[in-house]
Amino acid sequence: MGMNKGGWKFDEQEKALYIDIDEDDGTTGEKVYSAWDQVPDIILEEIFSYLTTRERYYASLVCRSWYRAFKLPNVWSRFTLEDMTLTRGKYNYYSGWQYVLDHIRTSTCLNKVGRNFRSLTFEPMYNFYNLYEFMNMISWYIENQSSNDPVVCGVGTQIRHLKFTFPCNMANSSDPEQIKIFGTGGKLLEAVKRLAQNLKCLRYLEFIDLMLDSREALYFLDEICANCTETLRKLVLINVTKFYCPLLHVGVFINLEVLVVSPQNLDEDVLELIGHTKLEHLHILQNQYSPVNSVIKLPRNAAWIKIRKNNPKLQVHIEVESKKPEMTLPLEFPEHSSIPCHSIIIRNPVVQLAKETIMAQAINFRSTLKTYAVQGLSKYYLSRKFSHRMDSYLVQLCRSCPHINTLMIRDKISTATILEIASVAKSLKYLYVRRNVVLKKCDKDWLMYGNWSEEHENWVKLNSHDYEDTEREVSKILGYRWHMLSEKEFASQTINLHS
Repeated sequence: MGMNKGGWKFDEQEKALYIDIDEDDGTTGEKVYSAWDQVPDIILEEIFSYLTTRERYYASLVCRSWYRAFKLPNVWSRFTLEDMTLTRGKYNYYSGWQYVLDHIRTSTCLNKVGRNFRSLTFEPMYNFYNLYEFMNMISWYIENQSSNDPVVCGVGTQIRHLKFTFPCNMANSSDPEQIKIFGTGGKLLEAVKRLAQNLKCLRYLEFIDLMLDSREALYFLDEICANCTETLRKLVLINVTKFYCPLLHVGVFINLEVLVVSPQNLDEDVLELIGHTKLEHLHILQNQYSPVNSVIKLPRNAAWIKIRKNNPKLQVHIEVESKKPEMTLPLEFPEHSSIPCHSIIIRNPVVQLAKETIMAQAINFRSTLKTYAVQGLSKYYLSRKFSHRMDSYLVQLCRSCPHINTLMIRDKISTATILEIASVAKSLKYLYVRRNVVLKKCDKDWLMYGNWSEEHENWVKLNSHDYEDTEREVSKILGYRWHMLSEKEFASQTINLHS
């Protein structure tokens, strides 16, 4: 008897359909079956953990082995709630069909796999009712652990990572460039606080773009401080408030290792507190929703000198993620020259760094700077003229900062500049450049002002007229096979700041 071939596919309504295909090739030999149903559970757990809830469900319909893997503990260690998760269609006379949280389906999910949750992530959701109801259901399960109901036992108690991102931009979706900022509050904020205070042993906590009123922010973390003073290792507070409001709570977590915070929530008193903790990495981050306000600046030199004395191992990473042309680094020199800045990360496609800014950062952070990265693809004109490019300033950056080990260059440079950077930066380990904007040439300006020896000049000339030659020489210097990145590779490149 012949074996039927088939598979699952989605129709236009995104419903799963099984397509059955009869195959009769005329052969009478023995059929060979695949061994996918015999994959070890430990591998299936890893595969299933990368799938969405919807994809896991359809994968579980393949065979009994995969159905069993669907309920394995590690598959559900990370749970992410999105607009369509655990919902059902409901018709509304005013708004048409809407997807609302299915309480029966949600309770079934929590009963079956809720005790396996280790990480709980709330992606930006515009259906606040679903978000509010799900958080309250999780909180109810945790609050009723003392009951004798075996269904409730253990649900939510193993969560060690909580991430909540509020969709603060309420602009019309038809205009992606428009921004209208609204903060959270009311019943939704109460549900967030209720959930956070029920999670007693959090190790990683992230609140992003809450945009709270200053009066609410002053008491927002009170219960979390009481529950997680010794357990919390990483705390992310990006745009917790829209306006200037220092958050002293961050100094309470005595074992905190990584703190990500926005400039409007820092001041001298906050630095004084975290100086007496075990904090290793302080990320000062601005995103596209951060306030553009000249009044909001980082604390001055005296506070940074004191924190360097109290916590000499602290590393500061300054990051900007925005699409606003007016969004710049919150730095002024010499007022901020004492910051122990180890990294500067910029993700702004519409702004090209000024040459004076690069030189000021190189001079003031020369003893500490290790990472300098301009990430993403540019949306501004890149000139081919040497006088309009950043080549000489990037080389000077590498000369001024002897500890720099990671350099990401988005702008147009020449192959000669790449060779010069590789030879000048003695601590360099990772160099990222875009192949599409690299010029195959040895600029005459380098020959005039580079102060090169005859041997070095001949080496640069010989290896700067071909990409392969440049990559080969840089690979020799760095000690591994180095290559220029495609646009896709460069855009997706990430940098590890904690190595």
